[in-house]
Amino acid sequence: MIDFSTKDTMSPEERMAALAAGDSIDRVPFNPFSRGFSAKLYGLDRGEFYRNPQLAFEAGLNLLRRYPWLNTRPAYSWADKGAWEFGGEIGWPDNDEYMAPFSAGPVITKPEDVAALPDPDPETAGANPLIKQFNAMSREKGFPAMLPGGTPTAMSSAIVGKSEFLRWMIKYPDSVHMLQRKVTDFIIRTATKTILRYGAQDCSVPCSVPMESNQLVSPRAFESLCKPYIQEIMGFYQSQGVKSVMVHLCGNHMLNLRHWADIPLPKRTIFSIGGEMDMRETSEFLGKDFILAGNLSNAVLQTGTKEQIVKEVRRCLSEGMRHPGGFILMPECEIRRTRRPRPWKLSPRCSILKATIRDGHRIALENL
Repeated sequence: MIDFSTKDTMSPEERMAALAAGDSIDRVPFNPFSRGFSAKLYGLDRGEFYRNPQLAFEAGLNLLRRYPWLNTRPAYSWADKGAWEFGGEIGWPDNDEYMAPFSAGPVITKPEDVAALPDPDPETAGANPLIKQFNAMSREKGFPAMLPGGTPTAMSSAIVGKSEFLRWMIKYPDSVHMLQRKVTDFIIRTATKTILRYGAQDCSVPCSVPMESNQLVSPRAFESLCKPYIQEIMGFYQSQGVKSVMVHLCGNHMLNLRHWADIPLPKRTIFSIGGEMDMRETSEFLGKDFILAGNLSNAVLQTGTKEQIVKEVRRCLSEGMRHPGGFILMPECEIRRTRRPRPWKLSPRCSILKATIRDGHRIALENL
């Protein structure tokens, strides 16, 4: 096995700092999208990993020790949040049956119930205390603290139920706006406490965007029901001086790209894209001010032969390295790891969009 660290002329920290500044780097960085992989290397069940932020942090450090050439850091949190924070239940990925924690059921079922939802306390609600613990360990070791991601739609859809939320977007848009307002306020209250605790310069934003995929919603629905709240949250981060942002466009967001031009983001924001997105067209949209990351096929990485994997990496590099803003090699999403193959069990992580894909195709077409 090649020891890449002996061939590098930059440390991972130097490489990412130079990339963020738009300077030359020694090679393309590689981010493995690695929560599950770090858990496996550390001998952890995913349930243990997510219930215990300290073990998750230790697993992240172990990954860096094992593979010092990676451009990554200890990572925590998950995409399918919202129900737990607003009084519902959470499901844990025990025995590696799922990729990450998931909302076990809707909190409300009727549009008229939105007004009665509580305004959760950021100090005690849902995953926030766990993330607070992880942030404290991150800052102690010199890593940035994590701010809540910039899209409330995933949380809103967890509160209602994902398929039902898509129907609400058509039938009850006023209720969707009311719910998005509540979730946005909660995100900003949470972020304010974290920024006051650590300072904006020592915070970063991992912004996963699964439910806004065009496989689920039309660009018109994104523009009217989702974009205003992303604009508000990202505008708040800009006003506070947050400089480190990574946007993960999970699924196909090609028809939404033009709307991201209206969302305030710091220069050198990283856009990680799904396998369904065209890398060259995305690169043209992003231009030299933003960094492109992606979009290795998870299916090839998991089931392909060595030759197929090499071909896929070369495909990604040949397209991504043309991007004038810089490129990070990265899987399209986190690779699923389960105890045994169960193709009928859907992952509730960033690919939560797959759980509603059948309804989403129909609803997106109806809403064009």
